[in-house]
Amino acid sequence: MTVADSIEEYKRLDIENIFNYEEFHKILITSHSTRIEGSTLIYEECIELIQKGNTPGGKNILFSNQTLDHHQALNFIIKEADIGRNISKAFIQEIAAKVMRCTGELFTNINGTIDTSKGEFRKANVAAGSASFMHYSKVVPAVDNLVKELNDNFDSQKDSLSQLEFSFYAHYQLVNIHPFLDGNGRTSRLLMNFIQRKYQLPLGFVFAEDRFQYYDALNSVKKTESFREYYDFMFSQYQKYLQTEIDKQKKIGQEKELPFKFGRNK
Repeated sequence: MTVADSIEEYKRLDIENIFNYEEFHKILITSHSTRIEGSTLIYEECIELIQKGNTPGGKNILFSNQTLDHHQALNFIIKEADIGRNISKAFIQEIAAKVMRCTGELFTNINGTIDTSKGEFRKANVAAGSASFMHYSKVVPAVDNLVKELNDNFDSQKDSLSQLEFSFYAHYQLVNIHPFLDGNGRTSRLLMNFIQRKYQLPLGFVFAEDRFQYYDALNSVKKTESFREYYDFMFSQYQKYLQTEIDKQKKIGQEKELPFKFGRNK
């Protein structure tokens, strides 16, 4: 089954209208996105935290704060997409501020002080592992150019595959600019979800257990000077999510159709 076929099947099964589906799916997105960044909170612990306010015992409070912040940021981008908001530099900074609301810090260097809890752009050069990113002086013009490119090309994506690829492109470009001192991955994935929501597509995510392949896919763009490996990986993650939900719903449907019998099986 192709990704396009899976999207149609997902919609045909009306999965998003299952009772409480959206709320649990948002928690699932939050769980995976924060675990990619190092959180040890599993999905069930995220449910307890978000729905009941129960902080997991024996876990770093930082992870609970990251989880709550991401979930609130996800609710924010969904609301903004639903009211038709366009992408802007200020909007991207708002997402970053919500991602870092409780875990942001002040960073001071010769260029001044940055408060990461306010979505302020970095004024220092950064690296992540073996990857280095553009000089801080280029960040604001690069974000401006990305915003213009995304808005100029948004309406020209006419089918679901083009729209998905466009959301993956936005994610890559923002994380490649790396405009913030912290929270770039989560913010970039939320921008991806925002675009998917505006296109009325199911919200995808990167599975935490596949994070090393994810890093390789991101790095492949510069290594190969092509988006092909990256797009292939992101589409495979999206298909993995859709197929999981489709199979789950079909299994539930089959169980409902089983004939009910009184007495014990002979």
